[in-house]
Amino acid sequence: MTKSLFIIFFVLGAIIPAFNAHIGDFDEVWRRRAEEAIKFTHETYESEPANITLAFNQKTRHTVKELSTVVSKNETIRRALGTKKYDGPCTVTNPIDKCWRCDPNWADNRKKLVECSMGFGYKTTGGRDGEFYVVTDPSDDYTTPKPGTLRHAVIQKEPLWIIFEKNMKIKLHQELIMQGDKTIDGRGATVHITGGASIMIQYTKNVIIHGLHIHDIVEGSGGMVRDAVDHIGLRTKSDGDGISIYGSSNIWIDHMSMENCYDGLIDAVEGSTGITISNGHYTDHNEVMLFGASDSSSIDQKMQITLAFNHFGKRLVQRMPRCRWGYIHVVNNDYTHWNMYAIGGSKNPTIISQGNRFIAPPDIFKKEITKREYSPESVWMQWTWRSEGDLYMNGAYFVQAGDPDWSKKHQNLYDGIAPAPADQVTWITRTNVALVVLLVTCLTVGAAVAADNSTRRHLAKKYKGPCMATNLIDKCWRCDPQWADNREKYADCAMGFGSKATGGKGGRVYVVSDNSDSDVENPAPGTLRHAVIQTEPLWIIFERHMHIKLQRELLMQGHKTIDGRGFNIHIEKGAGLKMQGVSNVIISNLHVHNIVITPGGMIRDSAEHVGIRSEDEGDGISLFSATDIWIDHVSMSRATDGLIDAVKGSTGITISNCHFTDHDKVMLFGANDNHVEDKKMQITLAYNHFGKRLDQRMPRVRFGFFHIVNNDYTHWMRYAIGGNNGATIISQGNRFIAQASPLIKEVTHREKVEESEWKNWTWLSIDDDMQNGAFFKTSGDQDALSKLQDLNLIPAEPSYKVGIITKFAGSLACTAGRPC
Repeated sequence: MTKSLFIIFFVLGAIIPAFNAHIGDFDEVWRRRAEEAIKFTHETYESEPANITLAFNQKTRHTVKELSTVVSKNETIRRALGTKKYDGPCTVTNPIDKCWRCDPNWADNRKKLVECSMGFGYKTTGGRDGEFYVVTDPSDDYTTPKPGTLRHAVIQKEPLWIIFEKNMKIKLHQELIMQGDKTIDGRGATVHITGGASIMIQYTKNVIIHGLHIHDIVEGSGGMVRDAVDHIGLRTKSDGDGISIYGSSNIWIDHMSMENCYDGLIDAVEGSTGITISNGHYTDHNEVMLFGASDSSSIDQKMQITLAFNHFGKRLVQRMPRCRWGYIHVVNNDYTHWNMYAIGGSKNPTIISQGNRFIAPPDIFKKEITKREYSPESVWMQWTWRSEGDLYMNGAYFVQAGDPDWSKKHQNLYDGIAPAPADQVTWITRTNVALVVLLVTCLTVGAAVAADNSTRRHLAKKYKGPCMATNLIDKCWRCDPQWADNREKYADCAMGFGSKATGGKGGRVYVVSDNSDSDVENPAPGTLRHAVIQTEPLWIIFERHMHIKLQRELLMQGHKTIDGRGFNIHIEKGAGLKMQGVSNVIISNLHVHNIVITPGGMIRDSAEHVGIRSEDEGDGISLFSATDIWIDHVSMSRATDGLIDAVKGSTGITISNCHFTDHDKVMLFGANDNHVEDKKMQITLAYNHFGKRLDQRMPRVRFGFFHIVNNDYTHWMRYAIGGNNGATIISQGNRFIAQASPLIKEVTHREKVEESEWKNWTWLSIDDDMQNGAFFKTSGDQDALSKLQDLNLIPAEPSYKVGIITKFAGSLACTAGRPC
């Protein structure tokens, strides 16, 4: 055995045990596929990736020169395709499209598309060497696929070129697991993959996906899924990516319209390489692309991906892409929208950005294109992140790193012309790259047009409005572009048991300008602590993005609103928020995470009083004898004790639109069996998403009345809803997705009590959606809801809408002057 083969099999031994994503039974078939996939990864890897970058640039430059006469006729090039200003014989604008789109007989020469692949995916031939397979049926049976369906096509072992008989909307009931040597060619029909599970390319090679619309993708529940004509296997719940590339090589994704998927739009992980993603149009999503999912997956050092001619469009937030390891060539893309950052990464990826246009958002704190994660500057400054010939607009800037002479060592990439220093690139190279960068608009105009020349916003269509508000609370304020000038209108939007909370409405606006918390006895003006201890009503907002580390628990006075809208406000790595013996508080749009126990001592709790406090418990938000409280759009994770606890007679509370992850005991409502005052407790949980890596207590209750309505429970490891002491729980229109283990399917958990007692408690499940074997043990008076008409209950939407209703749970990225 050669040394290189020895290294490959050594890597196999280390990687394959952790290489089991969504495979419930890692049998011999999957083990063999994983072994072959690792070999393909090493075979596909280019030892000199700059050569591929060079070849791509030369071909693009040649096409650009041919198109230069068109550019000179119309300097603005504002979406020239589709306008009367474009007078060329064919609307091709980049070398990939030039290769095939001007052929009037393209439908008779479909396989010519294979000759058009460029970048790291240039070796991809898809189903070129096979027969045509015509999809005639949009239905989906994931255990015994019917002939004529897309699933039946992709599980065949021979090469196939898959086309469609007519326009189709296909809802995949489980992830679509593809065999290799396939082309899915949507040209000539409008094909939507929507409302169901995703496309999974796992441990395979040589796949082309072209000309589809993929949107509104949700998690697949898992179960027995056929992945080949001769194999069916157990799958765990899928992530809800639009397209997931896992341990696969030689992949080309072209002319895709993608939006609004549960997790990423396109993820490529665990040794995937030899990939080109081109001519795509992406909108309406948070985490767009993830290349490399784990810091421990060193196999992703082999990852090589080209992103070319894509348009990153409206209402995108971040990850375009977010990279670990690998070599990523980002070339001639149009970045017109981001709300956090455009390109990010960790674990030393090489990112070469060339000839892109970056238009920064209006917010002065969101101008940076790049973001490094989990590494100090002394480390990431060694990574190679280079920007050459990019056009920065509206204050955008790219923080470069790595060898400043990188381009001199690869001069053939630039026809021998060395790039300008990074701090002068915008000005010195503006004229030189104007042709290329002006063409970026033109180059990306055709993105997804070949699939459908009238790209539509599906969410806007469903909700009949230009705004992404998806539930009753959000519809009250989020569609107002002047929300920042009408902040107090937000207080009119409270619903449920916390509907009386008006917070600081009627009081003055207090602007937090200082993120320090160094003096807990005499807080400095401008700090959050100084704001919350004032005895008058206040509407508290923030001057800029902030990370606030509270040295001791933040003791709030009543009649306060903490309104984080417009900025990213993190309460982290210190104490949490405490409302004790107060009323009328609104907390909105914060990130609260990594909360720890802090020691007691003298702490000011009002402008007139400072007192001694014992050690706190490490809750994110603690309500103690507090009333009329509304907590909305808060993202929470990792606290020493609970994320939100409400005890000792706290009541009149609504917790809505929040996103909870990475925690054990999420919520405790009623801390002690002896606290009979908690019989008055009334709490509404609405529109929340209980997400990844949660364990239990969502919530855990004692006494009281709890309305749990239209929440999305996608993860729990023990139980979701628990309690004792005769609590009343009305669960309506929620979605409960159980985990794979047969031992944790039950939603409910009664504690410290015999069945003879708890069967008399009123625990109702009304129109809940139970998925993947989840079940709710009801008890008590099943007609109780009809007897509760006088209570302030939020009306429940059908449970099948929960994925959309809770889509924007958590802290929002709002910009003044636009709907949030």
